[in-house]
Amino acid sequence: MELKVEARNIELKKSWQIKIDEEKEKLLKNYAGFVLHLRISIEATTHHKEGGYEVKLVASVPNDTVVVTRKGEMVRPLLIEAFDVLSLQLKEILRKKRKSKKTGGVTHRR
Repeated sequence: MELKVEARNIELKKSWQIKIDEEKEKLLKNYAGFVLHLRISIEATTHHKEGGYEVKLVASVPNDTVVVTRKGEMVRPLLIEAFDVLSLQLKEILRKKRKSKKTGGVTHRR
């Protein structure tokens, strides 16, 4: 999996990088070979009502792209939440893929 991390209007903290590396390892373990590319951007925003930061994950998987955006006051909890949501979405994509293989690509209505 190719990984790109970018920080906008802010310096990337070592603790954030460590958390990103931990979450990346979980993705590699649970979705080996499925996530082709992952781009993470951490941005200090000027939108005070929504908190000071925006974390965005963009994951490329075969025939699809998954985007997760979270906004809030602190980066580390946003990273954790964004990776949790990404993991759930990847699980759902794989579940649908397995289901369509079982039915031969035909959806049955009841």
